[in-house]
Amino acid sequence: MSATLVLTETLPEPGMRTLAARGDVAVRVLAEPTAAALREALPAADGVVMVMEQPALTADLIECAPRLRVACRMGAGYDNFDVPALTRRRIPLATAGGANADTVAEHALYLMLALAKRGPAFDRAVRSGAWPRAFGSIELRDLTCLIVGYGRIGREIARRAAAFAMRIVVVDPNVPAAIVARDGYTRAETLESGLRQADFVVLACALRPETRGLIGAPALAAMKPTAFIVNIARGPVIDEQALIAALRARRIAGAGLDVLETEPPRPDNPLLALDNVVLTPHTAAYIHSAFDRMAVATAVNALAGLDGRLDRDVVVNAEVLGER
Repeated sequence: MSATLVLTETLPEPGMRTLAARGDVAVRVLAEPTAAALREALPAADGVVMVMEQPALTADLIECAPRLRVACRMGAGYDNFDVPALTRRRIPLATAGGANADTVAEHALYLMLALAKRGPAFDRAVRSGAWPRAFGSIELRDLTCLIVGYGRIGREIARRAAAFAMRIVVVDPNVPAAIVARDGYTRAETLESGLRQADFVVLACALRPETRGLIGAPALAAMKPTAFIVNIARGPVIDEQALIAALRARRIAGAGLDVLETEPPRPDNPLLALDNVVLTPHTAAYIHSAFDRMAVATAVNALAGLDGRLDRDVVVNAEVLGER
């Protein structure tokens, strides 16, 4: 008996090819990635793949899918899923694992270097006819990099920052100190203690209720006035109004942001006018090779979920799989 797999959008070609190799799985791609289209398709779905951040797989949509056995995300973030609702139904949620970890980590280092070397500011100056020979850039050597969230992406950021002779400090309540020490880094016992010693703060944590607004006015006040913050996680991990206030007052040195609370930003967003901010349009993972890897990983996860043989290391709510 064939299974039906619903995709909110077409996967990159290598992923679709992986799915097509399974003659016992019928693949249905929504005509448009909307909640209404998903609601119509889910009653016949044995599996669902959410390709991008929208729409959200909410509790009421999950209830429309009595046959659902697996949910997958083509990416690392899963804030568009109601994880508790999936867990109550014992439906595993699989992400693409580390398929995009390298490229997102590289993007984090790009933002760090752009801030440290004042790349965008110097580029604008030269294009406008100036030739500034001013001090103001800094070197990463011997600076402290605090990585908030030590998952696959956080670990790759740590490796790359360490290659610049930075001191690496990690804060992640879900990762034992022994694991961090094994990797040659230091674990901060609290976010505040990590923030106080950091020259760069890099956010690489998942967006969960406990991380929403994690970096607000108190956290920003704990940072050095010479410190920078980089966000390649999700926009709402930072209280954007508190960040704007801190940047305007120069209570921190600057920010590199690939993600924002509202994407794209409104034209009147003050971040767009600040000269101590480097912005990119949520493109850290937008590399063809990374998308191809994510597509294949997602297809493999979806098929494995339908077969009841998912790798628990890529499952967010691994408790639904039972004991090892």
